Amino acid sequence: MTTEAVQAPPFNPVRYTRQASRAFSRSRTRFRDVFVDVYTAVLALGTIAALAVGLVLALRDQVAQAWNVGSGRTLVAPPSFSLPDGAAAAVLVFAALAVVMVIARKLGPAAVSGPEGYWWLGLPLERRPMVAGRLTRRLLLVWAGTAVLYLPFGFVMDLETSVRGQVLAAATFGVGAVCAALLAGLQQARPAPRSAAERRRGLLPGLLALALLSLVTVRVAAGSWVLAVGGLGVTVALGLLVFSRLDRIPGRELIRGGAVSGHTGAAVYLMDLNEVGRALSAEPDGVASDRAARWYARGGRTPFGSLLRADTAAFLRTRGLWVRPVLVLALCAALLLAGGAQPPLVQLGMIAVAVFAAAPALGAVARRTAIMPGLDMLLPLSVSLVRLSRMALPAAALALWTAALCAVLVLLGAGDTSLIALGALAGVGFGASAVRGAYRVQPDWSLPPKDTPFGPIPSAQAGSMVCGFDTTLLALVPLLLGLFLGYVPGVLLLAQAAFSAVCVLVVMYSQPR
Repeated sequence: MTTEAVQAPPFNPVRYTRQASRAFSRSRTRFRDVFVDVYTAVLALGTIAALAVGLVLALRDQVAQAWNVGSGRTLVAPPSFSLPDGAAAAVLVFAALAVVMVIARKLGPAAVSGPEGYWWLGLPLERRPMVAGRLTRRLLLVWAGTAVLYLPFGFVMDLETSVRGQVLAAATFGVGAVCAALLAGLQQARPAPRSAAERRRGLLPGLLALALLSLVTVRVAAGSWVLAVGGLGVTVALGLLVFSRLDRIPGRELIRGGAVSGHTGAAVYLMDLNEVGRALSAEPDGVASDRAARWYARGGRTPFGSLLRADTAAFLRTRGLWVRPVLVLALCAALLLAGGAQPPLVQLGMIAVAVFAAAPALGAVARRTAIMPGLDMLLPLSVSLVRLSRMALPAAALALWTAALCAVLVLLGAGDTSLIALGALAGVGFGASAVRGAYRVQPDWSLPPKDTPFGPIPSAQAGSMVCGFDTTLLALVPLLLGLFLGYVPGVLLLAQAAFSAVCVLVVMYSQPR
């Protein structure tokens, strides 16, 4: 009697894990909880939409008049002097390449993991083979990711370019991003700068090279493939130079890059936007000042006054707090000038993106204090007063920033000077939104994840990720409407004040779950 061997079906651990996680999630998830979450999200978005529609209907005559002024109307008129074709695209490409270089410098780009750094760097081993493989993989990922991300923006920026030209421009932009990462690697191999002025002088040659690469990308989209070959040759030469100097990078710099890369990767995996900002931010050092120390040592007459004095001192001593808002303001003005006669809705979209990019930067102090919320509970103050103290300086700073943005738009012909007051009121709401985003709810990993079309996500994280952006959008609606009209009716000014006050009250009295 013969027995046949019965083959077991192949075991796929990935498929089994996904099926088990989905089954566990469905067995533990109640329909009532899902319905409440969906209802809350729809109600919040519907409320904002209803308020925006109500404002438009209240000012429908003014909106219709501004809409029918003429087909060639723009929010910001193009300058009287002529600018070359593709100037706005070149500015955007240069800004993107500069961001790639800055982020690559924070992440390394040459880096080693913790065990490699502490166990291998101290041994008499050649350092180049240890670092070259990981750096090569990072450069390939940078090229592939930036080339894919360029395609939709390339078609939007230049609709007349052929598909072949757009694909070649995307590949050239990816090469430029690799060059930006290599420039960051070249900075790693140099001696550490002694001062901030020396650090800025060291960035100047790299920025000039990226400016040339941005012009090359724009010309390649127009069909100049010879420039694409030239940009590729420059990148290859720079890569050979960087790989020949990998053994000169100090061990502490390689360990630092690995630590920041691991911290950032874990924060992205956990979908924690605040932690991503902390990972990519500089070391929490401040500007030393004896005068600020003496002013802080005076104390206050009340607990709220003392806390406000401490928050003010921490805000003013935070290094690099105004870098991103100032750069975003300059970039927005350059795009409005270089973009030509763009439709008003496109220009309003640029302004909205500028606000969403600049507002979270001024919540840096609140993000640091939000790491340990238990310390706020020890203060002899209510939670609402603590949040109010955290909002005071960001709201004042963003009111100044938004007023400056509106002043620039007024100088460029967007409307009358009443827009500056409207911008200052909107800045108060933006400051409250920055603090709201800093205190967003952390994901609860003890609960089963929820199934979504994009894969399982932790519970309460979907609402947590939009926390802060929702109130920013609420405070932004009257400002954009006023910019579209070109002047500020009285009802719109009252609406802006009410919306900003709602943002402040939401931050003060919202209780963390």
